[in-house]
Amino acid sequence: MRASPQDYFRRQGLKPLNWDEVLKVVESRLASPNLPVFQRLHRSFVGYPVEHTCRAFYDFCVSHGLSDLLASFRFERLCRIGACLSGLVLRERNILDIGAGGGYLAGYLKEELGANVSVADWSAESRKHLQTAGFETFATELDPGLSGKQFDFILAADSLGEVNADEDSWLREPENATDPGYPDELEQRYGFTDKLAAWKSFLRPGGSVLLFEPIGLPMFWQGAALSLRQSGWKADIIGPEPVWGLLLY
Repeated sequence: MRASPQDYFRRQGLKPLNWDEVLKVVESRLASPNLPVFQRLHRSFVGYPVEHTCRAFYDFCVSHGLSDLLASFRFERLCRIGACLSGLVLRERNILDIGAGGGYLAGYLKEELGANVSVADWSAESRKHLQTAGFETFATELDPGLSGKQFDFILAADSLGEVNADEDSWLREPENATDPGYPDELEQRYGFTDKLAAWKSFLRPGGSVLLFEPIGLPMFWQGAALSLRQSGWKADIIGPEPVWGLLLY
């Protein structure tokens, strides 16, 4: 009998933590010279979410043993995504988890849902950790190791949208929901079409992408679905329960 997502993640040492609780544990784990580095890298990542700030923050966290804290901050989120995944038939299906981070969802897919899981991540330190955990690991869509590979599912769980240009939160303002330019504005700020185009060739015929982001706004997902349909994807909205997302094929 497979474990629930909650039970599985707790077995991995995770527990629900808010950000203040995370920071307290970070302070207890890091020697004084490293704590200001963590704070600086986090400020840079939050304030300027681009590839190099994302990579630098996660490289530092993994190399200093903080991955479990970041995942614990997302505990309920991971459980909701896990519940969604557990509703699919994934046993012996080949899945590529892009932006796999600490590998907690990848582990749940492999150990509890019986999937064959490969992972990709920008962070070199994350890739080392994931390789040690036994996953076939890639850096980006340009990784030579991906040549010729195809997958039944590509999972993008809170990864593609980490780098975005929505600093003024225009997409979250209710009055913009009916703006006819909303889907185009969303694409300019999040770039889902361009980001997914780079991975599409790794889908088997009949394969699907599972896209999740921590945004609970119907207008966001309606706009994302419309934008991706305009670029040639078929898009079904998932949610709101247990989690918002898109099934793309």
